[in-house]
Amino acid sequence: KKFAKDIEKVMVNLSQVQPDVAVTGMADGSVQGSFAFDENEITQVLLDVVDVTEDNGLKLPREFGLLVKQSLYFDRYLKILAPNLDVA
Repeated sequence: KKFAKDIEKVMVNLSQVQPDVAVTGMADGSVQGSFAFDENEITQVLLDVVDVTEDNGLKLPREFGLLVKQSLYFDRYLKILAPNLDVA
């Protein structure tokens, strides 16, 4: 039951992540679109997944850990090297 509740919490948090969607009509008649997410929300969902696996005795593939780690490093370096950069 604990595992089910933990998964439910992660899914609720994931469903609350709201993307910013922009669609623009171009002068040539084509359409351009973009998606943006709040990086903090995505990071929190990933950390929640890690917590659920650890709390329930599961092991994530090593590559998942490396992916999360690299995304956190990238975010940190981006803030240090270009604090005024708006990536949205």
